[in-house]
Formats: sequence, C-alpha cells, structure tokens
Amino acid sequence: MFVSNLSIENWVSNRDEGEFLENPTWNQIESAIRDLNGKSKTLVTLGNDDESYMAIGSGESGKYIVNVTFDNISFTNLVDLSKPDEIEKLVVGGQEGNYQAKMCVDLQKVLLAAKTFAELGQLESSLSWEEDKSLVVL
Repeated sequence: MFVSNLSIENWVSNRDEGEFLENPTWNQIESAIRDLNGKSKTLVTLGNDDESYMAIGSGESGKYIVNVTFDNISFTNLVDLSKPDEIEKLVVGGQEGNYQAKMCVDLQKVLLAAKTFAELGQLESSLSWEEDKSLVVL
C-alpha cells in the first residue's frame, strides 16, 4: 500500500482530539471517510511522507472536498464538472469555507479516489481532476 499513515480529526469544542494511525488498512481508511460529518469530524488525511498526501474534508449533506499533492507545492482537486458555477459553504479542518460547487463531490467518487491513492499513490483516471493553486475561494 502506498499510504503509510492516516490522520483523523475529531473536534471537541475547539480542540482537535483526533488520532494518527501508521500503516492503516483500507477498512480503517474507508471507515474514517464514512465517519466524516462536517461537524466534529471534518478532515481525514492519507499520507505517504511529508510531501505526498490526500486530504478529504467535510461530509456534511453528503458533500466532500478532495485534494491531492505529491510535492506539497501544487495541488489537484477532485471535481464534478456537471455542477453549476456556484459557491457552497462547508466545514473542513474545523473551519467553514466557501468552495466551488464542482469541488463538492459525492461519497462514491471520494471512496474510489481514496482507494486508488491509498493503494497505488495515483489519481484515479476515471474521475475528473483539476490543478488548483487555491483550495478556498475568497
């Protein structure tokens, strides 16, 4: 497996009391993603090293944000190109932000993207990805 660690945020009041797992199984990763609720659990990070990771956020109303970096400089976002050009509010990493609607994807796309990244360290080619310098729209 490409992924060597899993970080799971769990916000209690204003403190993150999450956990960090080394050498996670796919079942642990999938469970952490499914537990995202956009309230207390708002971010899961699948890491390989300090520069390669996939961040999956929110989960509120079945909407998720996924971004990946292999160098911690350029970032690629999972997108749904059928979505309108609108802005959605989601809580990611314990903070509310404004995101382009096309960046708010469903759970099935997230799980497919996460499984491919976790096992192979690649972007799932059957999904749509866009390189982006700024994750949050100001």
